[in-house]
Amino acid sequence: MGQPWAVGSAEGAPARLPLVLTALWAAAVGLELAYVLVLGPGPPPLGPLARALQLVLAAFQLLNLLGNVGLFLRSDPSIRGVMLAGRGLGQGWAYCYQCQSQVPPRSGHCSACRVCILRRDHHCRLLGRCVGFHNYRPFLCLLLHAAGVLLHISVLLGPALSALLRAHAPLHTAALLLLPWLMLLTGRVSLAQFALAFVTDTCVAGALLCGAGLLFHGMLLLRGQTTWEWARGQHSYDLGPCHNLQAALGPRWVLVWLWPFLASPLPGDGITFQTAADVGLTPS
Repeated sequence: MGQPWAVGSAEGAPARLPLVLTALWAAAVGLELAYVLVLGPGPPPLGPLARALQLVLAAFQLLNLLGNVGLFLRSDPSIRGVMLAGRGLGQGWAYCYQCQSQVPPRSGHCSACRVCILRRDHHCRLLGRCVGFHNYRPFLCLLLHAAGVLLHISVLLGPALSALLRAHAPLHTAALLLLPWLMLLTGRVSLAQFALAFVTDTCVAGALLCGAGLLFHGMLLLRGQTTWEWARGQHSYDLGPCHNLQAALGPRWVLVWLWPFLASPLPGDGITFQTAADVGLTPS
């Protein structure tokens, strides 16, 4: 007889190393930005109104970014603490031998988290936690605001990087942008110049990756799919774009993108899901 919930929290605790490394990188970006704005060329020249709007935008982006990170990490998407005993009688239920528990449809076992995840999408390596039913919304909003913050930082670092690149030959400039570590190890640039190029490179690359991830998961969101279901061509839970948005983001799905602490309760429990066949739709 399987246990009613997953293994204990000590065994299922996600690894902290990815989160620590991500935090260190974020701190490095913040320190480089502060150094450039205070001791370097400073921010791009703007008028008083534009400067005020930029500060408001920066505060809005930062609050949304930190708020969604906090919600993502605090929301437990696993079956830990969820009573499942005696419920595994419906179609799509399975038995997980690692967790020694019945698990509902759309769930999956994560070897990194060492527990089954409700409506498992994938394991986020940067934050060291799985993306599932209870934290999918902050994950999506995190992608949006992380891309915005990284683009904003890239713009603020732009004048300093532009001044650095104009002072060197085109070949040196290309090597600094593409291979900053090599330029540092060969003594072609100073540590400060390397830091500026490296941080700007990673911010631009990170913004592009977050943007690509947002587009991909936006497609899955409108189709009512997880990454696992998309890879296998399953469309059983596609109820139409509007219903899919409400199922993943709650009834106030338009506004949750603007503020992480807005109440928008999810209509389901992560255990039972309405299928297209239930509402008379034919899966595409």
